[in-house]
Amino acid sequence: MIKLPQKFEEKIRDLLGADAESFFLALENNPITSIRKNPFKKSIAFDDEEKVAWCEDGRYLAQRPSFIADPLFHAGAYYVQESSSMFLHHVLKQILSQENRAVKVLDLCAAPGGKSTLINSLLSENDLLVSNEIIRSRVDVLDENLMRWGQPNVFISNNDPKDFTSLKAFFDIILVDAPCSGEGMFRKDKKAIDEWSESNVVLCAARQQRIVDDILPALKPGGFLIYSTCTFNQLENEENVKWMMNEYGLLNVKIDINSNHQISESSNQPSSPHPFISSFRFYPHKVKGEGLFISVLQKPTDIIVTQKYREQKLTFVQRKNLDEIKSWITNADEFEFIEWNKNIHAINKNHIKDLAVLAKYLHLKNAGVLMGEMMNDKLLPAHQLAMSNKLSKSVMSIEVTKEQAIKYLRKDTLILTEKHEQGIYLLTYQGLGIGWVKVLQNRINNYLPTHLRILKEV
Repeated sequence: MIKLPQKFEEKIRDLLGADAESFFLALENNPITSIRKNPFKKSIAFDDEEKVAWCEDGRYLAQRPSFIADPLFHAGAYYVQESSSMFLHHVLKQILSQENRAVKVLDLCAAPGGKSTLINSLLSENDLLVSNEIIRSRVDVLDENLMRWGQPNVFISNNDPKDFTSLKAFFDIILVDAPCSGEGMFRKDKKAIDEWSESNVVLCAARQQRIVDDILPALKPGGFLIYSTCTFNQLENEENVKWMMNEYGLLNVKIDINSNHQISESSNQPSSPHPFISSFRFYPHKVKGEGLFISVLQKPTDIIVTQKYREQKLTFVQRKNLDEIKSWITNADEFEFIEWNKNIHAINKNHIKDLAVLAKYLHLKNAGVLMGEMMNDKLLPAHQLAMSNKLSKSVMSIEVTKEQAIKYLRKDTLILTEKHEQGIYLLTYQGLGIGWVKVLQNRINNYLPTHLRILKEV
């Protein structure tokens, strides 16, 4: 029996009335396991599992497998994500349908990367995603998950929200998946129960307002702010939405939903100066998922912004190395090749100016496709290039079994049954890249980065 804080129970009873007991009973059930397939890396994995109603790539799993023991997980064929969070897919599709040009999207509080990989799945390659994480210790896992997803139109940054204030009117869409009191995770994370208090709810609500206050100047007039939390209380949710509307004149955006999905819509706020506040709540006794709150707001279009951005000087790859570099990537003429921290990055030509601007204002962890470094006029390919959906089909590859893939991912001794010429090869499992090896006369060098290897027995 889950022991919930008394004050939390009281607030849920006020919020849900007669439904409160069903809610409390749902928290006694086991958490639901779900994954979201990568549309850029085709795989038949989980095709027969139940679909998530609001996300065509989402699947519910009947039981939780050992993801760490699945080479397809390491190849980026799917992302393990809570199903309610996938509602962002439904919301973003409706917002993007209103745009007829390339857009710049900011995921402000992005780690570990679930919502960023989801956003990235809906963007064209001419769109740009800036995936930011505020906490330095969480940036590496964000970088790893986006690397596995394999798309080239992503910049990863490690900045405080206030660092974006100078980028006035830069982004078309900003997602603030705000740090919150975590009430919606009580079933999955019992530590969240121990950390809950009324004072922490108040603290979180104030922090969320500071985040919005810092980031809002970076949103273009007419741009969309998607605000979400994984909590239930109104202070961090509807009350903060009303605050944004009152404080900044943001307009609440209506999102259409299917009534059969059992998503709760809180749209009737007669006591508010804004009688229509459309927002959505996911309750574990109504949907097959955990707690989520989400609302969409739009910045008025009549705001006038004049901004001239400063730019960082970029170092382009020397012409003599271009042919070698271009041979590793498809549609190479769509990219510029930048030298950055001794590595070479492939950047979509449409994003070069964005990179020059963002590198001036932000601390960028990664950008575009990290291809590797030049050694004796040859490219030593980075692991990110092995994961990239832009890797050239002409690159030599070796298909391996699951047992061989696990040996590679553990950095155990790998034995190949067939003889191969010496050189660098992409190891593939079910057609998807898992990393590089170098075949030598008497041995195979494993190029998997040490920090990515499987440590546990599988």
